[in-house]
Amino acid sequence: MKSTHQATKVCSLENESRVNFSTRSDLSWIESGWFSTIAQQSPDLIGAISIAGDWLCLNPSGRSMLGMTEPFPMRLSESMQQLWNQTVLPQLIECGHWHGQFSMLRDSETLWFESQWFLLRDPFSNEPLGFATMSRKIEPPAERDEMRFLADAAHELKSPLAVMATSIDLLDNDQLSIERKQKHFRRLRSKVQQMGQLLDDILVLSRGEQATLVITEIDPVLVCAECVEEAQMSSDRHEITFTAKGSDSAIVTDANLLQRILVNLLSNSIKYSPNGGKIECRLLIESHQFTLEVQDSGIGIPIAEQSRLFQSFYRASNATQIVGTGLGLAIVKQCVDRLNGQITVESAVQVGTTFTIEIPRFAILP
Repeated sequence: MKSTHQATKVCSLENESRVNFSTRSDLSWIESGWFSTIAQQSPDLIGAISIAGDWLCLNPSGRSMLGMTEPFPMRLSESMQQLWNQTVLPQLIECGHWHGQFSMLRDSETLWFESQWFLLRDPFSNEPLGFATMSRKIEPPAERDEMRFLADAAHELKSPLAVMATSIDLLDNDQLSIERKQKHFRRLRSKVQQMGQLLDDILVLSRGEQATLVITEIDPVLVCAECVEEAQMSSDRHEITFTAKGSDSAIVTDANLLQRILVNLLSNSIKYSPNGGKIECRLLIESHQFTLEVQDSGIGIPIAEQSRLFQSFYRASNATQIVGTGLGLAIVKQCVDRLNGQITVESAVQVGTTFTIEIPRFAILP
């Protein structure tokens, strides 16, 4: 956050100095004995910044974490500045508070925090004066995401195993009707496929560029239709439609990679549309390329987080309550790159998401 004027001197809560905002304000809460005691003893970062982004006060732990020997504005990375402007600030103005993962810069190092931010208002005019924060230092996202991946992968493997064990026990019952047995066989096949897909995803990501492309002439309409049909069978809460345009449907590409792209996109659309709804899959075949779109009306992706979607283990902040590994889109991006294609995303929170993939119609082996 860039300041429009010289940085305000950082106020230590230790000596309980009064700092003047650019507008009239009452910071008596800073001078209260109980608050000063709590702030001084807390191992977390506790402080306040002005509307312009200058630190107004910061407790000893906060100053130590940020290495503040001289006053300076709050320093944010470009992506965190975007998060602040597009997500944090609007929510602070509207609701008065925000909670989430937040990073600040110390020299060239990025420090990550589990942060709570609060809007400070003038008690008389109700005008915004600044922002207070209580932030606890946490491990960098990459390390935490890998641990979360292991837990989520274990969970995703454990769930189908439990269903399979139950079905096997029931199949052991001689009194079970043929219809019921067929139902449990279908469940077993479905869960084996689910586990296989997860393991394949992990292998695809680990192999990277080592996997050999298998380029053949295929009919993408048939490949996509089969993927859509399988996805529809896995959910009775969603209506999945497929449309194709193009007079000549033959393309030359890797059928396995194309299938993996669409399977992951459809799986994500189902998973992140927990209330059901319509999912549209569209295929357009042109002379030089083919375009694949998958559109849903799910929870959407915050704008500030869309640039990180294709990183391994990354999951959007509004998706943490939905079980997942954070691998699907990383695998989609890798497959698209291997086919010399491009992928883009358009999304709005609580509106939905559209992924668009453009791939050359005739792949060329490297």
